[in-house]
Amino acid sequence: MKNLKSLLSFLLASFWVAIPLIALYALACAIATFIENDYGTSASKAIVYNTPWFNFLHAYLLVVLIGTFINSKALERKRYASLFFHSSLILIILGAAITRFFGVEGLMHVRENSAQNSFESADTYLNITLNDTTKLSLKTPLTFYHSKRLSPIHATLDHKPLILEPLEIYKQNAIKKDDAAILVLKATYNGVSHKFNLIKNNRNEGIEESEMFKDDKLSLSFGSAYIELPFQIRLKRFELERYAGSMSPSSYASEVEVLKLDNTLIKPYRIFMNHVLDYEGYRFFQSSYDMDEKGTILSVNKDPGKIPTYLGYAMLILGALWLLLDKNGRFLKLSRFLKSQQVASFLLALILISPFTSSFADETPIEMHGGKSAQIERQNVENPANKEDSKSAILERLKRLREYSKDHLKAFQRLQVQDFDGRIKPLDTISIEYIHKILRKDDFQGLNAMQTLLGIMFFPNDWRSIKMIYTSNKALRKLIGTPLDESRIAFRDVFDSRGYKLKNLVEEVNQKSPNARNELDKEVLKVDERINLVYTLFSAQFLRIFPSDKTTAWLSPIEAINSPNKEISSVATGFLKNIFSAFDDALKTNQWDKVEKTLKDLSIYQQEHAKNLYLPSSKVDSEIFLNHTNFFNSLTLPYILLGLLLFIVVISSLVKNTTPNIWLTKILYMAILLCALAHSMGLILRWYVSGHSPWSNAYESMLYIAWASVIAGFILRSKLALSASSFLAGIALFVAHLGFMDPQIGHLVPVLKSYWLNIHVSVITASYGFLGLCFVLGILSLVLFILRKQGRFNLDKTILSISAINEMSMILGLFMLTAGNFLGGVWANESWGRYWGWDPKETWALISICVYALILHLRFLGSQNWPFILASSSVLGFYSVLMTYFGVNYYLSGLHSYAAGDPLPIPTFLYFLVAIPFVLVILASFKRHLSLPKLV
Repeated sequence: MKNLKSLLSFLLASFWVAIPLIALYALACAIATFIENDYGTSASKAIVYNTPWFNFLHAYLLVVLIGTFINSKALERKRYASLFFHSSLILIILGAAITRFFGVEGLMHVRENSAQNSFESADTYLNITLNDTTKLSLKTPLTFYHSKRLSPIHATLDHKPLILEPLEIYKQNAIKKDDAAILVLKATYNGVSHKFNLIKNNRNEGIEESEMFKDDKLSLSFGSAYIELPFQIRLKRFELERYAGSMSPSSYASEVEVLKLDNTLIKPYRIFMNHVLDYEGYRFFQSSYDMDEKGTILSVNKDPGKIPTYLGYAMLILGALWLLLDKNGRFLKLSRFLKSQQVASFLLALILISPFTSSFADETPIEMHGGKSAQIERQNVENPANKEDSKSAILERLKRLREYSKDHLKAFQRLQVQDFDGRIKPLDTISIEYIHKILRKDDFQGLNAMQTLLGIMFFPNDWRSIKMIYTSNKALRKLIGTPLDESRIAFRDVFDSRGYKLKNLVEEVNQKSPNARNELDKEVLKVDERINLVYTLFSAQFLRIFPSDKTTAWLSPIEAINSPNKEISSVATGFLKNIFSAFDDALKTNQWDKVEKTLKDLSIYQQEHAKNLYLPSSKVDSEIFLNHTNFFNSLTLPYILLGLLLFIVVISSLVKNTTPNIWLTKILYMAILLCALAHSMGLILRWYVSGHSPWSNAYESMLYIAWASVIAGFILRSKLALSASSFLAGIALFVAHLGFMDPQIGHLVPVLKSYWLNIHVSVITASYGFLGLCFVLGILSLVLFILRKQGRFNLDKTILSISAINEMSMILGLFMLTAGNFLGGVWANESWGRYWGWDPKETWALISICVYALILHLRFLGSQNWPFILASSSVLGFYSVLMTYFGVNYYLSGLHSYAAGDPLPIPTFLYFLVAIPFVLVILASFKRHLSLPKLV
């Protein structure tokens, strides 16, 4: 009996079982992502995610988690924080199980002035109908396309046995993400057998087939099942808003009514982006629409596991904070240990600022409503009046624009414009935003952004044939018909005798659910958006420069000319006539007096009619100064280099057990101080120009965090802290400008603007910074292990300190990665009704959570060489983070990936970069014998 109890204790309540189980779980998830990449989502679900053995693995993990806590007597030892935190994981797993087994999701298609009381399931069923009345839907694992041995299915209809013997199932298309299939099966009923070939398309819709079994008609289909609702949804009207100057969809919404089954009105409702209809446990989200714009497609979700799951998320975050503040917790014990070491301030700086070192800026919001389909009228391009001049004439105009205008741009730059969000800004800012968005850079053929904008605006016919619009996808260029090796296309390239080449493609992408769009689809939407921006420049719709006395909205030239207000119409007509004439003359004579006078007159008109909206000169000057000084980007390299130099100086003195050079450290200190002062000045200017504190969006937050990081280094008054904070401030600025590479302009905003998304992105990105710091500290520790010699006790002391820093950083990184991943689930659930879909990106984030949870719990196995184990595992574990970003983005296909078509070849140098850490681990293992003192 004692042996049995020991065996059960080992199997159900032991770290020696729990840790391998976590590793097995992570491995299964990793394999599933590759199965999905090769065979599609349905195959990965059938082989891994939706299988009984994977469900059992979840249950076993849950039991072992509970058993380990009971066995460790956490409650008796007053480990309340740890108990609370791990209880949240139990609740999350239970909530996920409720969702998995009792939740339903699918799509509802409703046409205008009609009602529906059912929706199509997302899961695949075998749907059976007897004599058009008796219906049965069997949820099956038949989406496993590659098995030759499919088990028979037994059912009962009208008190008679029905046997369905699957003979074969074929993929109808070799495309990985195409789930279309043909199921061949033999049905036996009423003593008669018939063979069925059941077809399921890539939208999971099955085509019904019928056969007679004596007097009974049996109909089968393979695909979605229709799930009945206890109420109806009636579509009164579908609304699609478009951008000015095109047929581009800006947003769409469904005006619906919730009805009882007897058609009694319950309530009206408007469903649109992030505005969800909740009724009787069902949630309805705006997903897509019909091509004729007379029907809507709503995603439907009923999730009884939502409340326990959300409660688990809340407990997880609170539990993580509690663990960090618990005086008996591991984190504060490590902190107390470090206070006895000489590098305590170095630890504090790293812990405070490390989350902002991540350059993994791929967590980008997904556009729910899709692209900006430029349905620009064909005659706008092919009208004889729009025929461009000869190539030599165009080149001559470009030359004069480049040479003559460069010293006469100030009046244009200072001209005030109202953007589509209502903010008044100088035309200089508009030019940088638009040109960067279209070209993905700030200059073109020797022209700066302002010159390029003026050229497009004043000579649109010249610029129709100039290849300036950026594309990143060869497959898209092939569809357009431009050379594959040229990354830029002309506006005219996307039109032919039949009209806009991308029209049908953009419409197809718009019909897709956001989570079904691949990277080619996303690139189609981005290029389509750039086409629309160019058209907006051609038509001057962006140039809202005419204020009105009666409204705060300013008017573009066309709007002003057509205004019923005769004064505005007269001013606009006169301005356009004068500015075009003056600009044309200026390019011929290089005399700019008329241009400057015309712009000055307009500025006076703006000041008189815009009243308090008109910006003071100081704000305009400050914004232009910020645009061209580029404070923050210019500080990136100095911060990084100065931090590295100071770090090298301090570490070399630490290894040699000498005092750092005083004059050299003072020079580096003063240089970093100058950078911090310039950084502060830039933030103050940005605050003044924007009118709000400089942390209102992701870009501004990174600027502020970088500033706070370097200030923390000065406050801590430690050379190591200052070196680390300077380096990490530079990395934070680098990351900020990666985000700035695709700036948001006016009304062309992503549909999904959710505070949940902002939290998810910031927390997950910060976690990568902590885990990246663990990688660096692990490398440093391994090198110091290799350098260990008898009698060099300062090295051992340094290794122990770095090990404590490493473990604290990993605890924070894991907490943030876990919280960020689950908060991303909240965002997805609130946006389109599903908080987990086993997308490769979110799956690899979960794998990273498992990897680092495993690493932090390895110490419970009783090893005496914990510093070496932690250093080695923190280096090797970081590969899971790299896979989450680079691997998923470029080698797997999914919702977050950049892959389109065949994956990129693996660079040769990458093999060496992977091999070097393994070599370090092997070399360090010969001197691995070092223990961390008992923590108190």
